[in-house]
Amino acid sequence: MESLKNINVRQLLLVALGTFLMTTGLYFFIVPDELAGGGTAGITIVLDALIGLPYSVILFIVNMTLLALGIIFVGKDFGGTTLVSIFLYSIFYGMYERLIPIDGPVAEDSIVNLILGITIMAVGMGTVYNAGASTGGTDILGKIINMYTPIPFAMSVMIVDLIVLMFVMLMFGIDRGLYASIGILLNSQIVDKIMSGGNVKFQVTIISEHGSAINDFILNDLHRATTIYNAKGGYTKTPRVVIITVINRSDMIALKRHLHEVDTRAFLYISTVSEVSGEGFTFNVKQKPILKKPKKKISTKTVSTDESSANS
Repeated sequence: MESLKNINVRQLLLVALGTFLMTTGLYFFIVPDELAGGGTAGITIVLDALIGLPYSVILFIVNMTLLALGIIFVGKDFGGTTLVSIFLYSIFYGMYERLIPIDGPVAEDSIVNLILGITIMAVGMGTVYNAGASTGGTDILGKIINMYTPIPFAMSVMIVDLIVLMFVMLMFGIDRGLYASIGILLNSQIVDKIMSGGNVKFQVTIISEHGSAINDFILNDLHRATTIYNAKGGYTKTPRVVIITVINRSDMIALKRHLHEVDTRAFLYISTVSEVSGEGFTFNVKQKPILKKPKKKISTKTVSTDESSANS
């Protein structure tokens, strides 16, 4: 396990802030209305209904049990920040129970409680993840399943959440189970937005006979870098240019408008990119990236290759 000494102050503050937000959404909106979703929150709400111990105590026991299972089956792969988040989660919740006791949810409408609670919790989770930390939880069970079975990690976490949802439906009824399902979907969407900075980028690939004009527009008007390949049509054998670039949403509108003016027959396909780093994004196009000099000289051997063109 990563030593707590390696955690810097900024990381610790972000973990504390994120965990506080998670606790706030859980305490005021989710738990009082029994809107149990997946993860440790769902497990704890079910156990709370069965056992009757203070929620903060059950939450701590559940998280520590999952962490112990992770260390046993996966190895000491969980950083000190995970341990900090687990402790703070229970401490913050216990403080709320002692200082601001409540008898019911803040809002009367369950949908309002669900949206507000999940949104606040998801912002908190995204903050913790962006600090390079983890909240532990059922992700640990997902990792265990992934290690010992051929099931992918994302699917493993989904299976765990579905099992929790099944128990929620048995304990609180189908309505609460459906609310929980909506909550899980909403949570994942918001966390993704927070982790990507809320600014999704798009990778655009353009195949056109007018590559020069399109490339100039991307470079000079959109101020984005491009990668160009020479190609030819597999059927027509007509020479074409393949241009690949990464742009934001507003640039997309301008690029489509320009393509319509220059080449209405241009082939265009777009894919969403969750994270981008490099020229034009993490440093300016005119700014040279910092290159580290190698400590030792490495002998190289020149290999001659023939240039080849890609076929579309």
